[in-house]
Amino acid sequence: MVKSRAVLSVLGLICGLAAVLSTVSCGALDLTTDAAGATQPAVATDEALTPTQWGPLSAADKKLLILVKQTSIREITTSQWAEKWSVSPLVKQAAEMIITQHVQLENEDADVAAKLGITLPDQPSADMLTWMNKLKTERGETFDVDYTNTLRQGHGLALILIATVRADTQNTLMRSFADSAHDFVQNHIQMLEKTGIVNYGALPIPSAS
Repeated sequence: MVKSRAVLSVLGLICGLAAVLSTVSCGALDLTTDAAGATQPAVATDEALTPTQWGPLSAADKKLLILVKQTSIREITTSQWAEKWSVSPLVKQAAEMIITQHVQLENEDADVAAKLGITLPDQPSADMLTWMNKLKTERGETFDVDYTNTLRQGHGLALILIATVRADTQNTLMRSFADSAHDFVQNHIQMLEKTGIVNYGALPIPSAS
């Protein structure tokens, strides 16, 4: 029962990130086939880029800034709950680090967004809020499983967007920000996995395409 709840809880998060990742797949990551039959990513059109003094800003760049803000609010809040309601010392340890690093990342996110003229949201997405409201009612092992697996799933999905921005952005501010975001997210994944609670069988199967 606990396992099935954890699997179900990540579905809202996947839906919440779907809009972010679809923006990337429909824009900067559109695939074309060259004369030799090899699949190549299509180059974003000039119309899809916003000029800035640090270089062109893409839709994926903007989405990453927004996603980081939303997830920072969600993860700082739920990790504070974990410090109070978790029954696992390892979960509490992971939560403490996630809070500290997301405060740093949120501050960097706000600084970059301000320079680029991007308005950030002041609350998580609707799907994130739905999951948070559910998590708020849980305690003990049920809380630990839901918290750990949902955050592990979300961090894995976030890495896809971060890697895309880091690989393809033409904006120097975003390139540096993606490096920071990658390091923080990678740290969080490792800490969550050290809890021994992550259900790897519920993670998406990697695509070879």
